[in-house]
Amino acid sequence: MADSLLQQQLDEVRTLLARARELFGPNPIAPPETITPNSGGDASD
Repeated sequence: MADSLLQQQLDEVRTLLARARELFGPNPIAPPETITPNSGGDASD
């Protein structure tokens, strides 16, 4: 039973990883260290 649950979670992680690679590419770069949050709290401009 536990093996089945672990396998299901592993499959889900693999699916999410594949989706992330589709979105960001196989070698995403780290974000710049100088990012500061918006003072307004609203991400849309």
